[in-house]
Amino acid sequence: MIKTLRFTLMAVMMLVCGAISAQTVVTFTAGTDMSEGATLTKDGITLTLKEGTSASGLGKLATAEYRLFKGNILTVSSTIGNITNIEFTCTANNTTKYGPGCFAAQDGYTFKDKVGTWVGNATSVDFTSESAQVRAKTIKVTVGGAAGETKKAAKLAFSEEKVNHEVGTDFTSPTFSKETTATVKFSSDNEAVATVNAEGVIALGTEEGKAVIKAEAAENDEYAAGTATCTVYVWHYVTYKKATAIESGKKYLIVAQRDDKTYYAMPQKETANYGYLQTQSKEGTLDELKIESSYDDNFVFTSFEDGYSIQDCYGRYLYMDAEHAAFQLGKEAAAWSVEKSENGTFMLTNNGKYIQFGDGTYTSFGAYAEKKDNTVLPMLFVLGEGQTGINNIHTSTVVKNNVMYNLAGQRVNKDYKGLVIMNGKKMMIK
Repeated sequence: MIKTLRFTLMAVMMLVCGAISAQTVVTFTAGTDMSEGATLTKDGITLTLKEGTSASGLGKLATAEYRLFKGNILTVSSTIGNITNIEFTCTANNTTKYGPGCFAAQDGYTFKDKVGTWVGNATSVDFTSESAQVRAKTIKVTVGGAAGETKKAAKLAFSEEKVNHEVGTDFTSPTFSKETTATVKFSSDNEAVATVNAEGVIALGTEEGKAVIKAEAAENDEYAAGTATCTVYVWHYVTYKKATAIESGKKYLIVAQRDDKTYYAMPQKETANYGYLQTQSKEGTLDELKIESSYDDNFVFTSFEDGYSIQDCYGRYLYMDAEHAAFQLGKEAAAWSVEKSENGTFMLTNNGKYIQFGDGTYTSFGAYAEKKDNTVLPMLFVLGEGQTGINNIHTSTVVKNNVMYNLAGQRVNKDYKGLVIMNGKKMMIK
């Protein structure tokens, strides 16, 4: 009886010790785990923002990055046990215009290669921003175990995180590597564009568009869980040529040339109601632009009243209000007057303001009542005959334009990492 009780007590103690030493990892991902307020709670871990000594107001927990302004305080607290490790994956090192990429040094905290790590043992930890801004993409909080104790990284990786493939050219699959001993599962979110087999070998499908290939491994006794992605873009080129006149119903790029570069405007994100038109650029002073079909950057000019309406790829009409130099976006057509210059540029005017590019060093389009310093007037490049400006369709499935915008409404390219909006949906690009 006594021996039985002894074994029972030992078993209970082992279970308790195991529970105490067990680790729980809670990861906050900016843009996915969000709060419009000053607190954000997930699985027993709470992030709390305080204004502190900041004169710039309170940071944000509801953008593509967790942001703190200088003097803001971030408190990380736990109701599920002591915190032993906090890891901040930041968007910048110490060389950006915003200052250090993560928090200033404090007890138990180090910062290297865009990763800030705190090691200790507490239920609550405060971090103070001493730079102009702190921007973190993820905040990973470990509860339990010895301070700083972690399992080996799974190290799942594709040799290329993004594959940009032009239709008709040779395709070579990126290689896949891992260190974990756990089984890796592979998947594609769009098998019409690209598939993946059990060894991580990627093959093209039958359609143009975008596919995210994902590798996932569960945690085991030796290795932590891990994921890796490879994003495959499949597209063809469409051609726009410099226009000498406007024809109603045709598609045009709004273009500017400066400093031996050719810039073309991109529509604002699908959910925006206003904004400047950000640009992409190509080297040289060009009379012809070849654009990837995955980017629907053109604007339709249609005869309206005594001028032309300007409509973007989402069906919104551009117009100007009395107060702003940014374009307003609406459902009703507005007339822009058109005056062509001898140098091939156009004065496009609505509500007394005409479109100009690049005030000062900026590389965006706005509209102003008077000529601004260093701005140039736009040119128009018309889409070539017989081209649609969107992906070719190889099956009956409609291909979306796959244009990506950050949460500020700015068009971003395929190298961008973070939360984006594409085809009206939010997604995280890693």
